[in-house]
Amino acid sequence: MNQDQCFLLGKITKPFSFKGEVVLWMDVDDSSAYLEVKTLWIPQQSILVPYAVLSLKTNKDRFVVRLADVTTEDQAKGLSGKDVWLPLSEMAPLPDGKFYFHEVQGWAAVDRSTGDEVGTIVHVVDQGAYPMLEVDFGQGSTGFVPLPEHVQVDVQRDLQRLVLDLPEGLLDVYLGGDQGSDDDDWEMPV
Repeated sequence: MNQDQCFLLGKITKPFSFKGEVVLWMDVDDSSAYLEVKTLWIPQQSILVPYAVLSLKTNKDRFVVRLADVTTEDQAKGLSGKDVWLPLSEMAPLPDGKFYFHEVQGWAAVDRSTGDEVGTIVHVVDQGAYPMLEVDFGQGSTGFVPLPEHVQVDVQRDLQRLVLDLPEGLLDVYLGGDQGSDDDDWEMPV
């Protein structure tokens, strides 16, 4: 198993007891989907190694995990600070209108107002106030489509398309269209 077949579930933060238990922090919106996980994948010498989960219990906003073959505090310390991964096939299903950022790479971006496919999604940039889609608009033009909370997105998994409310004028910016603009003759005053 390698990381491109997995998603980052969270991180082992520290040992919990002298018996080898560890504290797991899950970096997910809803951890309830992962309470019955059977195997955690943890990097060891640049490969992901499977660790069978013997028990997983809630402890405040974290989880106490007992892993097979981790029976001492020193072994638990050796896992502290390590990322924890799960196979993509174990991702929790999402409600309608939601998508995982990694899954839309290569999907079509569709303008809701026209129904036209306007480009191919390169990836999702998740920095700042809200995520943005990096989209290849063709003709050597790549740009960004902002996705603040109020923007409606229709996820069409079967067609691998996102139908979006594109901000007015966005395509003109990236494709250089004038769309009948009267500002073409405008010059900056000197």
